[in-house]
Amino acid sequence: MSSTPWHDPAAPDPFSAWHGVHARVAHLLRHPAAPAFIGELDALCEVILRTVDAAPEASLFEMIYGEEIAGYAVAHSLQTAFVTALVAQRLEWPLRDRETLVKASLTMNIAMLDLQDTLVRQPTPPTSKQRQEIDSHPQRGRDMLAAIGITDADLLHTVAHHHVTPGGHALPADRSQLSPLACLVHYADVYLAKLSPRATRGAIAINVAARELQTSAGGASNPYVTAIVQEMGIYPPGTFVKLRNGDTAIVLRRGTTPDTPLVSRLLRADGTPYLMTQRTDTTEPDHKVVAALPRGLVMLTLNRRRLYDQVEA
Repeated sequence: MSSTPWHDPAAPDPFSAWHGVHARVAHLLRHPAAPAFIGELDALCEVILRTVDAAPEASLFEMIYGEEIAGYAVAHSLQTAFVTALVAQRLEWPLRDRETLVKASLTMNIAMLDLQDTLVRQPTPPTSKQRQEIDSHPQRGRDMLAAIGITDADLLHTVAHHHVTPGGHALPADRSQLSPLACLVHYADVYLAKLSPRATRGAIAINVAARELQTSAGGASNPYVTAIVQEMGIYPPGTFVKLRNGDTAIVLRRGTTPDTPLVSRLLRADGTPYLMTQRTDTTEPDHKVVAALPRGLVMLTLNRRRLYDQVEA
């Protein structure tokens, strides 16, 4: 095993950063009139981009596996920020655009945080009043940010237009009036929403969520969805998977191909845990990944740093 660390030691530790940033984002969004709002939003954006760039695999792991420390609404906004930052890098968009994506993802639902958390637990469809709040929240969010003193036109426009299509459907034929930033936030938002359980359904396995999004959003003709799926892979870090031999494992790193990630085996086929996690190459036929498992199906608490200390590359 090489001695090269899996992250830049000078950058934030992705595991500590997730918890710290989560708490800071929760405070920021719950106190939008605070005088320090703009400076804190800038500071959070910098931490997120530094963390993602220094340790993309571990950042993805913590984003997929990590707990919703301050509720669904905050976690979802932060997850969207992580994904858009990664995908924009794949697309070779400039730093300015990546910063706008992160800030827009964090604030896109600032006008409906409480309603988001309510809807996750609500066993019935949205009421007509709730539907009105959902439909109006992009513009209301944009107006809240402008009232705080944000003048960045791209950020305000992205927040106001981040619901590009109804429910993540295909893009219209004429895309000349669409903001690429808003489109990327929109499809990342839809994709990640599928991964969290609702009162009306369980969490969707991540490979199924990707397939559903591709089907509903126009497949290969949608460049934003294509980029999201290519960046995340079929089995991104933090995903629990079932192997051909029956073992349950967790993905630590994306592989050379979408279906061959590096994993750590946790449970034997009979459900008994390994005393030591087993780093495993899924290119081996016996250890081929055969299915992704929704997060709630595997009730284990993992020492993430220890797992990643085993996978220096």
